[in-house]
Amino acid sequence: MMIKTKTTTLALLIASTMMLSACSDGDDGKNGEDGTPGIPGTPGTSGLNIDMANEAIANITQASYSNGIISVDFELENKQGVGLFGLSGTNPFHDFRFSLAQLQTTEGSELKQWMSLLNETTNDAGTTFEQGFEQIKNCVECLVDHKNGTYTYTFKTDLTASDDPAGVTFDPALTQRIAIEMQFEYDSGKELAENAHFDWIPATNASEGIETRDLVTLQTCYTCHQPDSLKAHGGRRLDMENCQSCHNGIVTDPNAVSVELGHMVHAIHMGPNREGKDEQGNIVPMPYTIAGYGGDHAFDYPAFPTKPFMDCATCHVEDDTLADKDLWLANANANACIGCHTDSPAQHKSDKNPQLTCTDCHSAAVHDNHTKPYQAAKEYDVSVSNVAISAANEISFEMKIVDGTGNAVAQNEIYKKGYSKPYVVISWDVEKDYPDFDQSPYSERRIDIKDANKATWNADNSVSVKVGMNFPTDIASRSLEVLPVLKVCFTEGTSTRTACDNTDAYPAYVQTPAYRTVLDDNEAVVAMRRAIVDNQTCHSCHSFEFYHDSNGVNCIACHTNDKKLGAVEDTNGDAVAWGEMKSTSFMYKAHRAKGHDNGHGGSGTILKTDCMTCHAEVEGWGGKAYGFELGRNAGQAHAVPSFIPGKQNDPSLTPVETWYASSDAASCISCHQKYLSDAAMAHMQSNGAYFGPDKQQAKSAKEACATCHSPEKIMEHHGHKL
Repeated sequence: MMIKTKTTTLALLIASTMMLSACSDGDDGKNGEDGTPGIPGTPGTSGLNIDMANEAIANITQASYSNGIISVDFELENKQGVGLFGLSGTNPFHDFRFSLAQLQTTEGSELKQWMSLLNETTNDAGTTFEQGFEQIKNCVECLVDHKNGTYTYTFKTDLTASDDPAGVTFDPALTQRIAIEMQFEYDSGKELAENAHFDWIPATNASEGIETRDLVTLQTCYTCHQPDSLKAHGGRRLDMENCQSCHNGIVTDPNAVSVELGHMVHAIHMGPNREGKDEQGNIVPMPYTIAGYGGDHAFDYPAFPTKPFMDCATCHVEDDTLADKDLWLANANANACIGCHTDSPAQHKSDKNPQLTCTDCHSAAVHDNHTKPYQAAKEYDVSVSNVAISAANEISFEMKIVDGTGNAVAQNEIYKKGYSKPYVVISWDVEKDYPDFDQSPYSERRIDIKDANKATWNADNSVSVKVGMNFPTDIASRSLEVLPVLKVCFTEGTSTRTACDNTDAYPAYVQTPAYRTVLDDNEAVVAMRRAIVDNQTCHSCHSFEFYHDSNGVNCIACHTNDKKLGAVEDTNGDAVAWGEMKSTSFMYKAHRAKGHDNGHGGSGTILKTDCMTCHAEVEGWGGKAYGFELGRNAGQAHAVPSFIPGKQNDPSLTPVETWYASSDAASCISCHQKYLSDAAMAHMQSNGAYFGPDKQQAKSAKEACATCHSPEKIMEHHGHKL
């Protein structure tokens, strides 16, 4: 076997060694005897046997068509470009299959949809269908191995003679997609999985400049999802193109619930907010529910973290590389509409609109109207001036909320309800992770600007604030921050500002930078908190509004490291069991949030084990710095529940207390506390970490975690590479 690479081959190295030996001084030895004739053998191979490969990259190079039969040429290689031979239908580990789909245009419209070929029925009545496949194990002779990593597969199905159960008729004049699905699972636990596709028109053999349906990219999905979380069907489905050709306009579950990609994606992402009507016409929860091989599955958990839900641009991005990026605006697939709107579009179906084409009456662009208040609020600003702190520890300042043209916003146009009270948060020591909670908890640093005891609205709509607060004695020399967090009301679906008591008022957060200063030095460059989270990645997934109090990603201004514990409440509002107490610090909450915690109580789909999904990467003095580097935050105490791994404490005797952890230990505990063994805790403590009731000991701990746990190693521990 010859290993074919771009570097010197093993055979050449051996030959070079032999030639060097022949040129050495001294006796060249006895002449060798003539060799005997060789035994005829099979043709030689070039490359690496596929069962020895650690990865496989597939590429379809061309296809041909004649008299109803398709043949496809493809190649398999590893990352070094070495061809992988040995694929065989007789090898029980080689699960290798092909699918076919054609791009059809709905009669009387411009709506393009993939329709699968080789379909199979999925219920006893023969009324529901799924895409079928040709597998090499079912036609061993259909596959030709050229012994160098290239192959030819000839479909056994005659597309002109076969009777498709779903009634799809093969048309060689349409764009056809050939898709490869490969998933090898060896007894050793090793897996090889790969997808590939090839679009072409059989009648003309054209593969360039042909009709396609290219609306979204898988890279856009990765804004929220990680690649591993989108390896569907046990890791078999990897590429968007394969998803499109299989989840097409034909396929449903056995109960006739559509699993067409547009319908399915929209329905899943509505999560618990998807509603419909029961037989009596009452609006009831209607989470997307499909029958799978493991039974019915309802997508009733939080599945789309953005607000508003109708922010289509989260997925339908402006990308000029997408040939059909605006297709959803002009010719929306009604099946996709029903994904969100459940049963209401079906009521519109009539003889006048038999195809149920929603865009005949409705523009898909109407969904953008829901974002207009948020887009308008981006142009608003909050100015802060005349900041002073008196000897009596009273802070005073002036502020004004203005629109993009400088016009002041009136008091009745500022929203106040529940979590959305309009306020400013006063902080100091920003570069040291904000004030110590024991000195001044955030509830005292938070000023409601509609509280007449704290703020006065002047005739020109400016606001004068004066509030007493427990400041440190040297506050004038420390960094000081005034963070506005407030909503302005707009007429729903517009950028027109309105009074908040109007029935069509829709509030949107103003996104304005915090005001920072050093009172003793107006020329000072105010210290900033070290780069930790890349704010843009948060907004890319969560869109315009987070859970509450969304002005940028300034969560730590309230949710400081040492903020006290909060009780988890049940549906009756009662505190639940002892072990459910949680820290309310930003790091703890962010790591443990549903969807952020690798499936431990989360969605099981949005797996944020890749630190770089959220954390910042910046150029520092010594090169790149990462937001999750250990050892950067010494001197801080992080509030954590007094939960001791491995110990079953009696809640009635040992209520949960607020304990503290040193910085590096806290970062691990924020995700792993429930799963840490005694040995793991001992390992952290033996390397300087602290976990216990003494806040000062947590602050003074000298941790050595960063010595071994570099950013590269941390990523490795979580199954990723930096």
